[in-house]
Amino acid sequence: MLEPTVEEIIKRLNLVLNGSLTREEVSNWAEYWTRKFMDEQGLSERKLLVWKYLDVVSGIDLKDSPTSYLHTFEDIMEWIQSFKE
Repeated sequence: MLEPTVEEIIKRLNLVLNGSLTREEVSNWAEYWTRKFMDEQGLSERKLLVWKYLDVVSGIDLKDSPTSYLHTFEDIMEWIQSFKE
C-alpha cells in the first residue's frame, strides 16, 4: 500500500462529500496511517505535513449527538481548501 499524499487525502474527503466513501472508512484509513507515521523516526517535512492532515481527518467520524456529526460538510470543504494551500 502506497503512503498517502495530500492529494490522496483531498480525494478521499471529496469521496465522502459525494457519498462514495463513509466518514468511518476515511477515519479508519487516516488513523491507520497516522499510527504508521508515528512509528517512524525523523519524519521528513512532507510526511509531517501529511501526518498533520491525517490527524485532522481521523476525526471526520466524530459525532456530537447520536444522529449528527461534529464536522459538517462545510468543515470538510474548508479542510480541502486549506490542504490545497
